[in-house]
Amino acid sequence: MGRGGDAIGVTISEVAAAAGVSRQTVSNVLKAPERVAPETAARVRRAIDELGYRPNRAAQNLRQRASRCIGLKMVSPAGVSDLFDRFLHALTEAAGAAGYHVLLFGAAGDELATSEDLIRTGTVDALVLVDVEVGDPRLPWFSRRGIPFVCFGRPRGQGRGRFWWADVDGAYGVACAVDHLVARGHRRVAYLGWPPGNGFGDDRRAGWQEAVRRHGLDAGDLVATSAEDVAAATAAARRLLGRPDPPTAFACGSDTFAVGARLAGGTGPDGWPNLEVVGFDDSPAVMLMSPPMSSVRQPLDEVARRVVGLLIDRLGGAETPREGVMLRPDLVIREWRGPEPVH
Repeated sequence: MGRGGDAIGVTISEVAAAAGVSRQTVSNVLKAPERVAPETAARVRRAIDELGYRPNRAAQNLRQRASRCIGLKMVSPAGVSDLFDRFLHALTEAAGAAGYHVLLFGAAGDELATSEDLIRTGTVDALVLVDVEVGDPRLPWFSRRGIPFVCFGRPRGQGRGRFWWADVDGAYGVACAVDHLVARGHRRVAYLGWPPGNGFGDDRRAGWQEAVRRHGLDAGDLVATSAEDVAAATAAARRLLGRPDPPTAFACGSDTFAVGARLAGGTGPDGWPNLEVVGFDDSPAVMLMSPPMSSVRQPLDEVARRVVGLLIDRLGGAETPREGVMLRPDLVIREWRGPEPVH
């Protein structure tokens, strides 16, 4: 059994000697087996198995100038969301399945310089951007310098610039939330989310608007906006609830807004909440509410797989970005315990 499968210290020269071939022949068996006669290739593979040889990944990376690492900037989550943590886990799993690792880095100073340094020094092969803003200046800057990257989120406000991205259809998700609330009997469904201008928040608000119109409901001024903060969201929801004809339910742009809306609605004499609310992101916070809230869940595992696939295409030499990948979220419905809608 040779070394019993212990790969430590086994060299390609030892494999070549055991198989009675040259080092180049062993290399061809590993990288271009079509160049080697079948009988010779079989002999080399037997020697590899008996000696427990494994190619030196670090040495290969040095020769190929590849780190097999993907860079991801650390992002501080807003409100109650754990979206970044869950995406990081999903990306690490997807990258690992493709033979890559994820390098998490901070950029407290000059993010552009840090990112370029990571690429130029070979620390990472490519970047994933998760905090893409409208008109984000990083995208054209990276492109001009040949820095490969993929966005989780559609690049907006970039003129004719074309980039590599995967995203989740937020408009569809919020529309599903409205459909659910209308099916429950609600006729005055409000929306609570970010002020206009942040891109994905605009999409989610547009989903609410499309759905209420499709159901023939009066949207009126049933929209409240605030910072993504529970206290601010609670205050914004209370302003809507204080009107003469208040909403009976909320479809929200995030779980942070949903928690704020639920708190604004208060509870009845039986202790159950007065206001039915649907969030977005299905974070642990919605499960901590009593009762737990329904929420839109983003398919982060699939997003991560698509992002890694796009990165591999990009690193493989593809120059023209493919059509962006748009994925649909799912509405996770949980049992409602509270007053029924008044028709």
